[in-house]
Amino acid sequence: MCISVPEQEFVLRQRGIKTVALTGFLANCCVESTMRQAYEKGFEVITLVDCVAATSLEEQAAALKYTYPMFSKPTKHADFLEDLSA
Repeated sequence: MCISVPEQEFVLRQRGIKTVALTGFLANCCVESTMRQAYEKGFEVITLVDCVAATSLEEQAAALKYTYPMFSKPTKHADFLEDLSA
């Protein structure tokens, strides 16, 4: 998903979606970019920290430690699923 595409944001808002949950590859690039876009557009952002990966453990650890907490709520997928079913 790319929040910078106007149609994507329109669809989310039309459906009343206020929270997005992110997963994916390149935790420190693609996921982080989408996270920032969603945050800047006013969405609540949840990043599933055990469902992302990077090309190295160091890059992934840096993203999880420094960037994710600034722009999202870092969460493990099991906790996310539990919250959904509550």
